[in-house]
Amino acid sequence: MATHERPARLALTAAVVLLLLGAAGVLVRQQVFATGPPQGDWAEPGALAPMTRRFGGGVDLSVDGGPPRQVRIPVPGAPPAGFAPVVIAENGSLLVPATYDGATRTVVAEAAHSGRFWGGLLDLAALGREAEPAPRPDCAGHAASSGGVTVDVGEPDPRTPVWVCVTAGNGRADVTLTSNARVPYRIVLPPGWPAPGARTAAASTSAVQLFGRPRQRDLLWPGAGVTYSVPFGLLPASVRGQADPGPALGTALATAAHRAAGLFGLAGDAGPAAGVLACAADAGAARYTPDRPFAEVAADVWTALEPCHPDGGAVVRRLVAAGIGAVTSSVAAASPAFELPVTTSRAQRFTQSVAYRPRAATARVTGSCATVSAVSGRHDAYRCSAGGTTYDPCFAGPRPQLSCPASATKAVLLTASGALPVPPRPGGTADPFLLVLENGLQCAAVAGPEVRYTCSDGRTVLHGVPDTASPLWTIEGRTVAKAYG
Repeated sequence: MATHERPARLALTAAVVLLLLGAAGVLVRQQVFATGPPQGDWAEPGALAPMTRRFGGGVDLSVDGGPPRQVRIPVPGAPPAGFAPVVIAENGSLLVPATYDGATRTVVAEAAHSGRFWGGLLDLAALGREAEPAPRPDCAGHAASSGGVTVDVGEPDPRTPVWVCVTAGNGRADVTLTSNARVPYRIVLPPGWPAPGARTAAASTSAVQLFGRPRQRDLLWPGAGVTYSVPFGLLPASVRGQADPGPALGTALATAAHRAAGLFGLAGDAGPAAGVLACAADAGAARYTPDRPFAEVAADVWTALEPCHPDGGAVVRRLVAAGIGAVTSSVAAASPAFELPVTTSRAQRFTQSVAYRPRAATARVTGSCATVSAVSGRHDAYRCSAGGTTYDPCFAGPRPQLSCPASATKAVLLTASGALPVPPRPGGTADPFLLVLENGLQCAAVAGPEVRYTCSDGRTVLHGVPDTASPLWTIEGRTVAKAYG
């Protein structure tokens, strides 16, 4: 035979036509392609099922009735680690469980009807993968401020298994943790922190179905989020988390069983039933211990899942048991504990509240103090007079002299000629009694039925008390830089 005829001869060898007559007289015809289809209308499957790839040749099978027939598809060798042999049917939309025969280097399966079948591989690790890690939210690592208080969670570390976002308002910080891990974490809250006010689980089927379970309520599941609304008074603080792979091990196995059953046409697309997942999570939590080899624990949990009735029956049970290490590989990865500090800081601009202390005298007078102050509510404040001038307030010191503020930095030293009212008692309601505005204007409280302040420019009069709801006080829309009480 000429050299140029050799490829045609090899192609002819690769296409083998088998005509078999079964015991019941059923005609079976198999056309086997060792490495790929011949030219013509025989093509690759239209679209491969999820988690599947092509492997080896194919078979064009014609069965004229009768029981399922065995098909053998030539493959290059044993399936690689982490993959199970399957036969691809229905133009790629359905899988048939198969085994690998090392003696003949073929993938072997049972076919119940005529059609075209291809050799394939099923990714076992993808079967048990619950959710991809959550992407970093835009808010992660950003500080938030309200009322002069800034709440910060620091720059996010990509090695930390959670993203942290914070918002602030009305004296509280909303701290949101979003898991980017592959296993759930048990959150340890600082003392006094409230229960979570909101949960999200867009990326995790297990999280949605397990939020209400007693054993799983405190877990932050992969792809899920949880928000804590914390008063500023409980900050700064640190939130800690510890990986808890046990429940995830159970749900990963139940999820893998459902996915495999769906690929084999044995289950629908709705996902495992909530009862199956809850049972699986509880089984995993009950049997997981970190001191045992993970593969041993996984096999133990898979056995314990039988009363939970995972999808797929015996066919899937054998598949998962044979690939238990690959199926649970995402759960087996190391999951470090974490500690996240939530810090607070006050705004640089705030009203300085000062308790007035006697100043060096700019003048000295002698007078009397017959009553407590009509302005200040301090217990050591008096209303005094000297030479026809009223001083209010005047503050008693350790000596029989009183300091009567004339401004924030000046005071008149008054020597009382008689005894002070005993015991002293609060009188006035203006607290503070002296305001220094942001523009430097000083405004002193004056006695009267309503609180009011007259200012040093001789024109401005402010009514009411300062608004102290934020660190930077205001009065009638004017900013108070310093307040003396």
